[in-house]
Amino acid sequence: MGLLLACVSSAPSPHPDLAPVWRDFLKLPNERALAIAGDPARDRWVTGAAGGHATRERAEDEALAQCRMRRAARRMQADCVLYAVGAEIVWRRR
Repeated sequence: MGLLLACVSSAPSPHPDLAPVWRDFLKLPNERALAIAGDPARDRWVTGAAGGHATRERAEDEALAQCRMRRAARRMQADCVLYAVGAEIVWRRR
């Protein structure tokens, strides 16, 4: 009789359409943050990412600022929100 062990992670996975963005984001140095405006499921979204900051808060502020610039350039109405901080996805679809 064998014993089967499995690890189950409750951490969310990145949205499939964000896979390239996610891979690039994870290469950034800590402290890092990723912001998103829009919805990847609807194929209308922009992101902003920042890494290598002295604090988490600075990384979050920079990621949100980049996202807002891209959102304005595309004339999107959706607000920029944090998608990930460090390696943790904090975004919840609205």
